[in-house]
Amino acid sequence: MSGECEVRRANKIKRLLRSSRLPLEKSLAVFDLKRLPVRVRQQVKVLLEGGFLERNENILAFGNPGSGKTHLLCAIGQELIHQG
Repeated sequence: MSGECEVRRANKIKRLLRSSRLPLEKSLAVFDLKRLPVRVRQQVKVLLEGGFLERNENILAFGNPGSGKTHLLCAIGQELIHQG
């Protein structure tokens, strides 16, 4: 029974990732968080908890071109999908 639940959960994650259309190559595994200032790294940890979703809040990302804003936001989205 637990095997079936795991399979269903895995299928749900695959379905959500596919429907999100997030670029899968932009994940936290390949993002260097050490590039970010300490304060921003702390904010990323809070965002990964997903509380902003429950409160229907938006995320605004500011920075110079090529600083990794899109990559980081895609990675956060993927992580939240994996968390369920």
